[in-house]
Amino acid sequence: MLLISTTLLAVAVSFDSLTMGITYGLNSINIPSRSKIVLSLVSGATLFISMVLGDVLEQRLNPAFTNTLGGFIFIMLGLYNLWRSYRPSQEKILINLRIPILGVIVQVFQEPLKADSDGSHHITMPEALILGGALALDAIAAGLGAAVLGLPHLSTTCSVIFASYAFISLGLNLGKHFTELPAGYSSLRWIPGTIVIFLGIFKVCF
Repeated sequence: MLLISTTLLAVAVSFDSLTMGITYGLNSINIPSRSKIVLSLVSGATLFISMVLGDVLEQRLNPAFTNTLGGFIFIMLGLYNLWRSYRPSQEKILINLRIPILGVIVQVFQEPLKADSDGSHHITMPEALILGGALALDAIAAGLGAAVLGLPHLSTTCSVIFASYAFISLGLNLGKHFTELPAGYSSLRWIPGTIVIFLGIFKVCF
């Protein structure tokens, strides 16, 4: 079950990479291999750090309560993903951040094309760090929940890195072959949120 949970979590956390990859492919923006590696490593590092913090949290909790808490974190993350996927496109989440780098990451999270700040249609290494930060936002909560539930750090982190790289590459290739999002793609937006909710409910109930 750990292998299944780890794989499903990696797919759910990395699904945004597929969406962003398609968006960049549609707009003829290239992400070279080095930048894709940076994107993937940022997601993996964010998840790993969150899992370490989750370990600290777990040590302070009643063992009988950890499964419930970890499941609850996953359920809330899944519900947030569903809400974010289906909210009106014109609706914006306005966050006034005093830390410039976090403000840029939030802007890119809302509008991925802003990562190509110089308009070169080529994602450089520094731009990849910003885009990676946007892609890794979901990994923060996911890492906390994964640690509390006792998922293995190394295999979970490696799964996220691999899934992120694979989904970005797949998205870019798909985007380059379409002039608009593939028919039926929007109907798949429920998948990552539902996967995380399923994992949360399973952990709470079993």
